[in-house]
Amino acid sequence: MLKFPLVLTLCAVSLLAGCSGGSDGSPVEGQYQQTVKITELDFPGITGDAKAETITQMEQAAGGGTGGLFCMKGNDGGEQWKQASSQMAQVLGGQCETLKDEGSTTSINLEMKCSGTAKGDIAISMTGQAHAQGYDSSMAFDIVDPNSDETAKLAMDIGAKRVGDCPG
Repeated sequence: MLKFPLVLTLCAVSLLAGCSGGSDGSPVEGQYQQTVKITELDFPGITGDAKAETITQMEQAAGGGTGGLFCMKGNDGGEQWKQASSQMAQVLGGQCETLKDEGSTTSINLEMKCSGTAKGDIAISMTGQAHAQGYDSSMAFDIVDPNSDETAKLAMDIGAKRVGDCPG
């Protein structure tokens, strides 16, 4: 069975898949509040109570103990969007391949497959759109356990809104 720490790792990766900003319509520099809503969690053998508890823990953990607040720099031409696949590969390990990357400086439309990770083969899709005061995106993971060939599914909506300037 897949382990809960992988789920937290995937949530952490979602924080890395944020966007950056400037005059191209992407988010401007500042402090943002991120929200994460788990839209699907289907692990083989998970009970209803465990599922509800896991969703609550994941959504809370995605804020990193900061209430979801983070600072984003502007004017990097969408590089954080474009780096999502390499960041994902570094976190998951194994061999990751980008199957589709049709994003821009203000959007992400990415499909990847990672093979040989400690948790099995993982198919990932990410879509999203940035705007001057934040972004809205979706991520989905299909995780095939190497020991049982059972598939777990995880999907989430991730959004952020600018709440002010970065402190300091």
